[in-house]
Amino acid sequence: MDFEESLRLSIALGLTIFLVLLRFDSDRIMRSDYFRYRYPWLGPVSYYGLVILFAIGIAIILPNGRGHLFLTRPEPGTMLPLVLGFAAVGILNAVAFAFRWYGGITPLPTSLLPSRLLGAGASAVADELQFRSIVLGMLIFAGIEAGIAVIVQALLYGLAQRRLWRERQWYFLIGSVILGYACGWATVLTGSVLPAMVGHFVVIAALFAFAGGRLRQRPI
Repeated sequence: MDFEESLRLSIALGLTIFLVLLRFDSDRIMRSDYFRYRYPWLGPVSYYGLVILFAIGIAIILPNGRGHLFLTRPEPGTMLPLVLGFAAVGILNAVAFAFRWYGGITPLPTSLLPSRLLGAGASAVADELQFRSIVLGMLIFAGIEAGIAVIVQALLYGLAQRRLWRERQWYFLIGSVILGYACGWATVLTGSVLPAMVGHFVVIAALFAFAGGRLRQRPI
């Protein structure tokens, strides 16, 4: 590896570490008092914008970045079965959660649906870019076996859920690790992070559809 490649890899690694730290501090960024009392929408936009910009930067800097970071189209015929699988599991999970904790299905009010789905979509894209694209891709690029890399990024994703740790929401915390693991394998098997993004969004949307009436006061 020549000097230029070493330099590019070092910069990409530094940006990756920054992205992970950014995720650990995402709640504070998006809900800071500075944004809340001036332009409430600016906090989330700033956070998601930073994630996308840094992801693009890493993909450009890293040799063959798009390929190594799964920023390509999925293998033909692989996306639909995986998304349907995520949908089935997501619906079963949401129904079980609604009956176990709330005694029945309580869908999200229609008036809140557009904003919550927009937020869920942005969150799914950002999380998958950070962990299933960048972190997982960099681990595999470093020579770590895919199965181990999937486990490592899933555990790291669970650790990044600081609000869940703070509020001791163990159900969602364990669910986050399982979701990260499933999305990791979906990314590796299809060669693309896109199915994981869609699958992640579908799982959150299912929670809103079946338990959102009670979850609306606690954003996921």
